[in-house]
Formats: sequence, structure tokens, C-alpha cells
Amino acid sequence: MKKLTPLLLPGALLLAGLVYQYMALKMPRGGIAMPGPGFYPMAVGVFLIVTALACLLQELRNPDTPRQAAPPLDEATPEGNRVGQTVRLTALMVGYILALKPLGYPVAIALFLLVATRIFGSKNWFVAVIFAGILTAASYFVFILWLKVPLPLGILDTVLE
Repeated sequence: MKKLTPLLLPGALLLAGLVYQYMALKMPRGGIAMPGPGFYPMAVGVFLIVTALACLLQELRNPDTPRQAAPPLDEATPEGNRVGQTVRLTALMVGYILALKPLGYPVAIALFLLVATRIFGSKNWFVAVIFAGILTAASYFVFILWLKVPLPLGILDTVLE
């Protein structure tokens, strides 16, 4: 049983991915130009299956590779820091929800990502701004322009339309 234990998680993820993909294939997919409601779930299912297969194959090829244990939580980060991060992130999510409609998706998600990057320890403002900018642009392209998800544009309504 000890030899099978490392195979349980990738095996379970593979099974979940296959079930998810089966359900996603029942939805209309559309095409690249006009994706249907099943397009994104199908892509997620493929990603989950491929990732689970890669993990499973890696485990089967190198079953005796020693795994480095994660440090105990009390050594990794002080208790107060974890609680503080959790509280700040929760407050940030509430702020994002409240700011989404008046500011609009692009501005709200950019601010959310910028502050979240800082909460999780980025000391460099330049890196945080670049990270937030790239993810904001990518999500805007995917969800608003490509998938046509009707997200609020808020203060950028006249500029982006």
C-alpha cells in the first residue's frame, strides 16, 4: 500500500478530470471565433487530464525519488503573519466585490492583483505593477473581448467600447 499512496492524488485528479471532461463535452463548444458555453469547461478538463497524467507518469517513472517535506507551518511563517495575510486578503476580496461595478472589471482586477501581490510578499513595486498589468490585460482579452462575458467596464466604459 505504501507504494500506491503517491499514486492516489494524481489518480483521483485524473478520474475527476475525466468525469469533468465527460460533462463538458455534453455542452455546445462552438469554435475559436465564437466559443460556446462548453468551450472553457472543455479546455479546463483537458488541462486537468494532461496535468494529472503528467503527475501520474512522473510518479510511475520515479517512484523512489525522495520528497522533501515542507517545513512545519510554525517554521514557514509566523502565526501572526498568516492570520494577518488572511485578514488582509479577505478585506481585499470584499473591497474588490464592492469596487467591481463602480470602477469596472479592468480597474478593479488590476488594483486587486497589485495589492494581492504585495500582500503575498512582493517587495518590488515595479514587479507588482507589471504582474498586475499583464494579468489584467490577459483576463480582459480572454473574458471580455474573446468570450464576450458581460463584465462591467465602470469608469472605462466610454474608453474601452
